[in-house]
Amino acid sequence: MRKHILVCAVIALLSASTLGQSTLRFDAFGGYSYLHSDPGSGLRSADASGWATSLNWNWNRWLGLKSDFSGSYCCTGQRENNLLFGPQVTFRREHANFFVHGLGGVSHGNPGGVSDNVAAYAFGGGVDWRFTQSGFGLRLGQLDYLATRYGGITRNNVRYSTGFVFNFGGKNDNR
Repeated sequence: MRKHILVCAVIALLSASTLGQSTLRFDAFGGYSYLHSDPGSGLRSADASGWATSLNWNWNRWLGLKSDFSGSYCCTGQRENNLLFGPQVTFRREHANFFVHGLGGVSHGNPGGVSDNVAAYAFGGGVDWRFTQSGFGLRLGQLDYLATRYGGITRNNVRYSTGFVFNFGGKNDNR
């Protein structure tokens, strides 16, 4: 009887170690966003605060498809909302996930008081710290180069985001 209990305990311990190698299907993020906007053509740069959310569908352990939605608000009622999609590559460790992504989509804003929709793209990455294996963590930081083209002027922006990450959904195998 003791042998059976010992064998069951060893199998349970070994099985628990494989749980950490599986990846939950979705990573959802929500938090604060800071946007440093460079309007180009010698115009004065602007700093804006706002929010950011994203949902990453993990196709496998390292590759996912990300949707990113953010809003930034600045001086005298100026705002910018971005809706971006693209691939994300994640390097998973025991308590930290490091990721890089390339995203493209649309930006809606009102620079200079005129509302407009323009193409936008972002390249960047960041790091998430996981408190538990199953579900909750903190995005220590995500840093992106975000380009938009309002009024025929390419705007080279830097966006920093931080907040909470929730992992959920069925598990992917370790592909």
